Amino acid sequence: MSGKKVQTLRRRLILSTAIIVTATSTLFAGGLLLIKQQLEKATFGNIVGKHIDMLVEDPDKASVLNNPLLNEWRYYRGSNAQHLPEAIRSLPLGTHHSVLLDGVQYHLQVARASDEKIYLLYDISEWERQEHTLLSFLLMGVVIVLVLALLIAGKAADTILEPVRRLSGRLSSLSPTQRNVRIQQEFNDSDIGQIAAAFDAYLERIDQFVERERSFTAAASHELRTPLSVMMGAVDVIEANAPSPPTQRAASRIRRACRDMLAFIEAALFLSREEERSISQKASCEVADVLRQLVDDLEEAFSAADITVKTVVDKPLALRVPESLLKITLTNLLRNAIEHSAGGTVSIHLKGDTLSIRDTGKGIAAADLPNIFERSYTTKTEGTGLGLNMVRRICDRYGWQIAVHSEQGKGTRVELVF
Repeated sequence: MSGKKVQTLRRRLILSTAIIVTATSTLFAGGLLLIKQQLEKATFGNIVGKHIDMLVEDPDKASVLNNPLLNEWRYYRGSNAQHLPEAIRSLPLGTHHSVLLDGVQYHLQVARASDEKIYLLYDISEWERQEHTLLSFLLMGVVIVLVLALLIAGKAADTILEPVRRLSGRLSSLSPTQRNVRIQQEFNDSDIGQIAAAFDAYLERIDQFVERERSFTAAASHELRTPLSVMMGAVDVIEANAPSPPTQRAASRIRRACRDMLAFIEAALFLSREEERSISQKASCEVADVLRQLVDDLEEAFSAADITVKTVVDKPLALRVPESLLKITLTNLLRNAIEHSAGGTVSIHLKGDTLSIRDTGKGIAAADLPNIFERSYTTKTEGTGLGLNMVRRICDRYGWQIAVHSEQGKGTRVELVF
């Protein structure tokens, strides 16, 4: 798991906490306000309702409400009700909460007595101010709780994800060249130990697979080298006892084939190892010399395909790589050019650290270009597609850059930057 993904997980934990806390606090505050409003309506409705029932039964008791000490009450009836705004006079019978009159909020009860409406209002402005104050405190409380929750969530997320960060860092430090590495014991103190155990099981399977591949490659290399050595010894005998030119040419082709096979085995064995690059860089070779040798070795193939070869070397270029691996790389590229350029021209140009091989053949379809280095890709029904795949693996091993540009009907250009 990368650091970026850990940060994303941390943000998700904090965001989830913030959403939960905000929703819970908002619901609590909203519920508290709703309960307060319902209690106000019920309380004021009960108080005002009793007084208006009293006034309906005995209108003379209205004088009690005109007491200066009871200035929170306002009573309107008959012609006196004409002083009320039309919006209030048009209200239906019943209870109305938070009615605004002359800038003051009232609880209003409308009733009918002697075929006329009566209006009894009770001043609730102080209660409304208290409600607004309570709302302000609740909002402040929600904000404070949210801030505290974010701080606590951030700290908790850091604590929770610390083992994940350690696991991520430990996995990032692993090198593909390391074998028999186990990490579970480093995380036995946390639940991440289960994930570490799963990684250990995966690493163990990889180690077993790599060991099987190495053993097979080494055994196959040994078993193949022995008959090839015998064949090359037999070629020596044939060349020494065969005076006819055709036999000599056939023996020479067999020798080249055996030499190519040995080089292929060496390359396969090299690519199967995970040693550092510096081990193999003790050897060195000259690119121009290898090119000239390969062009000579492939002269018969060029002639058989009626291909004209043009080679230009601006200046020598030495590489600290085994010559056999460079030969494998260039041989595969040249043979692909021969295969697709019958009757055409193959131009080889070494300029600086860039080698360009251009042919005038049939080209490669645009849809096939992304797949030409895949192991299974081949244009021949009897081919295995290993050649260009091995070229790609050698390039990747040494950090070389290879690019293929092709257009059907016009040819292909391969650029190899060492």
